[in-house]
Amino acid sequence: MKVFGNQRFLVVYSALVTLAFSATVLCGLVMPSRAAAEQTDAKKVLDEITVRKINIVEANGTLRAVLSSSAGFNSGQRAENGPVRIAGLMFYNEEGQETGGLVFRGRVIPGGQDADCTLTFDQFRQDQNVYLHHEEKKDAQTFRIEDGLTINQRPDWPAVQEEYGVYNQMQKLSGRQRDDLQLKAAQAGKIFARRLFFGVQRGTQDGKSYNDAGVFIKNKWGRNAIKIYVDDDNKPHFQVFDPLGQSVIYELNIPPK
Repeated sequence: MKVFGNQRFLVVYSALVTLAFSATVLCGLVMPSRAAAEQTDAKKVLDEITVRKINIVEANGTLRAVLSSSAGFNSGQRAENGPVRIAGLMFYNEEGQETGGLVFRGRVIPGGQDADCTLTFDQFRQDQNVYLHHEEKKDAQTFRIEDGLTINQRPDWPAVQEEYGVYNQMQKLSGRQRDDLQLKAAQAGKIFARRLFFGVQRGTQDGKSYNDAGVFIKNKWGRNAIKIYVDDDNKPHFQVFDPLGQSVIYELNIPPK
């Protein structure tokens, strides 16, 4: 019985050792395969995907870019100013703050269309300073198309809410009151000023059509300073305005042939 017991013990022991060895070998084969599979999963090639929003982040989670439909931009920082219709690609700086983008929108409205496509570059902790854009608005009362490069001057401070508070006040005013508030806020450096536009502006204003291509320079208060352009009649112009941009103080007149 003792011999039989020893033989039985040896059989069981051999079986256990064999199982342990087999498991070790099997794990050695499976683990590299699983690691390789994970590496393969990390770099997938897809022919087509359908999404509403893609976020690109740093290793620490900081947001650096967003590709999104309009629904994705109606949240967070952009939602503070109400619903938006834009879709496209938005860029963010190292602080995770919006710093520009390529956005677009466009729809049919009664009597025409309302659309634009814009590539923007923002001032740090501010709004857009430089942008290349196409804008158009046409309805029963309005016709305006603008294509070109615009450069703004924005306050060198991050109090954007106070700045937009001034814009909200201006919208409630009309005529001379709105003009006076705009000038006062611009002189105090509390709102942006459009300093330069290079491109084409066309449409109707006060019942008259216009189609001007040129360089339009404004002073630091956002008032007309210099205009160099060709009008709807192919006539060239060179105009210099007073400090408030209210009247032309010099104009180069080219005599007709």
